[in-house]
Amino acid sequence: MNARFDLSHSTLTTEQQAVVDGINKFLAWLPDNEDATVALRLAMGILEAADVAPQRELAEAAGFSQDRSVRVYKERLKEQGLAGLFDRPISGRPAITTQTPVEKAFIQVVLAAVIEEHAVPADDALAERVNQVLREDQASEAGGVTASMIETLRLRWGIQRVPLQQALGAASTQTAEPGPVQLGRTQVGGAFVLAILLVETGWLKLAKLLPMAPGYAVTATQWLLTAIFSIIFGIQRAFHLDDVCDLGFALLTGRPRPLSHSTFQHILRAIPEQDAQTFYERSAKGEVKRLEPGPRRISVDGHNLPRYTHLVDLEKGKIGNTGRILKAEELVWAFELDAHLWLAMRAYHGTNKLSRALVEIVREILKHRGPSQDLLRLFFDKGGSCGHVFRDLLRFPSVRFYTFAKRTEENVAEWEKLPASDFEQKPFTFDKHADLPADQRPAYRLADTEMTFNVWENNQIVSTVTLRAIVLHDPQGQKPAERWPVVLLTNDRIKDARALLNEQGDHWGQEFAHRIGRHDLDSDILPTGYVLKTTRDEQGELQREVQFDNTAFFLSAWLHCLVFNLMTLFAQALGGAYVHLWAGTLLRKFIRRPATLYLIGKELRVVFDPFPGQDELQPLLDKLNDKRVALPWLNHLVVRLSIAQDVPVYPLTEPEKRNRLFGDG
Repeated sequence: MNARFDLSHSTLTTEQQAVVDGINKFLAWLPDNEDATVALRLAMGILEAADVAPQRELAEAAGFSQDRSVRVYKERLKEQGLAGLFDRPISGRPAITTQTPVEKAFIQVVLAAVIEEHAVPADDALAERVNQVLREDQASEAGGVTASMIETLRLRWGIQRVPLQQALGAASTQTAEPGPVQLGRTQVGGAFVLAILLVETGWLKLAKLLPMAPGYAVTATQWLLTAIFSIIFGIQRAFHLDDVCDLGFALLTGRPRPLSHSTFQHILRAIPEQDAQTFYERSAKGEVKRLEPGPRRISVDGHNLPRYTHLVDLEKGKIGNTGRILKAEELVWAFELDAHLWLAMRAYHGTNKLSRALVEIVREILKHRGPSQDLLRLFFDKGGSCGHVFRDLLRFPSVRFYTFAKRTEENVAEWEKLPASDFEQKPFTFDKHADLPADQRPAYRLADTEMTFNVWENNQIVSTVTLRAIVLHDPQGQKPAERWPVVLLTNDRIKDARALLNEQGDHWGQEFAHRIGRHDLDSDILPTGYVLKTTRDEQGELQREVQFDNTAFFLSAWLHCLVFNLMTLFAQALGGAYVHLWAGTLLRKFIRRPATLYLIGKELRVVFDPFPGQDELQPLLDKLNDKRVALPWLNHLVVRLSIAQDVPVYPLTEPEKRNRLFGDG
């Protein structure tokens, strides 16, 4: 459960900090996997009475919204005593997991267990007994009650398996450290390495910004961990969660068992747009702040995700990996070309939104950079090549931008009029073609000139913008695309034209990063930006209503970006040649490795099975072990990582085993 008050951002006296530490020690005694809501409310009242912090800070530290904060429960405590700290019965339709027959059977089973056994059984045992009662009653719900549903019911009724007094008594008398326990196995032991790096990023501290839908015994941290590690474990779609039985995945998400797909999806769809936006802004700012000082090279581009539906009216666009023109939704994102980090993102219904998002994204990144005047060099595709974009970008003194001119009839006609004197005598050849034989090496005429663009508003020209234009011309070309293969537009008046032409190819590093994300992290498998609601009209006919809401689409896409960045941080932590490896290779070589999990004292031991390349991972494990990083969602257990040495990598090298399995040959 790990309920505690984090007031590290507040300035406290020694006496106030002692009160907070005492409260947290009390909360740490509460049984695992139990609802700490009432205890937190009581603790808030104590801290407020001790004048430790303002009511707003206390409520935020406890994870309560302002409308259910210290003031509310202070009044209830005064009027009703301790009973006022408990939630009142909720009117209206009960949660989907607590239908009336199930509730009746649940209460019957719990009462029988308390009378006969003097204890409340585990949730899975309760589920079996409830299903048996429902079968005897011939209820339609028989066989459908799960441990997760029982947990929700139990927490709703305020039923704890272990009485609080008993737990407090045991905690006060316990003196010896518990003995070592082998928890079990995981197939993705390296995910615990990523968990340590995840703690260091600070993203989990932002989980409180994501409110959880009522009726579910799930914390925001657990949901966020599930979203992140689902990507790392290769769980492509939410409904695949129901098939996960890996102990490591459960522990990494802070739960005794993984979330069900229905719970995960319902919570995702219920997150308000403004809260998702706040989470994005705070985490995106952190990614920008992660960059080292100095000039940065950022590429901004759009990517279309196909939507195969005939029920929803969406704009069509070209799908990059297939070349087909389909209905689609678009992501526009910013990628740091040298640090290999995603920095910003926008999500849209329809396509061709680069020109709309480009200036917004640049403004956001500049804001997150703060007062820094370091040069921001911006690369983008011709989808953002238009007058009003150029005008707005020129308003940022620290931005230099580079893009390609659109090959319109008007522009081609203008290039055809360029005099021969504008072209340099020396032909231009791209550096990437330098190793080709001289007769196979493309060579172009180069002109370093200017172009003027109109700025349109409300179908009227309001101003013009003049940019530097670096033009490549092939006189042998027949079609416009062959005669004018490249026209680079920029406000950079200083850098050499030939160097800029060669550098422009680096822009495709973003496209490659997206390709890696699509293949290795399933970043193209995202929820839609719309949902179909089925209702019945007055005549009883089924009607489908389209409701557009980008929140789930946007938030899921951004979490994939953060996981990509986490893999980049892992590569940097490995160092050496591994800095340049992409997610798929890192996952295969180091992350998706079997390991055994042990609980020893206050440590969670992760012992990898031996594997090829383990020597490359060992220095990083040693470094992380020295930090003694604790996982806040696992009772602050310190993770310790090691590699087993007593198991051969290839156990079938023994002659006897080989002969019995494969014969003499």
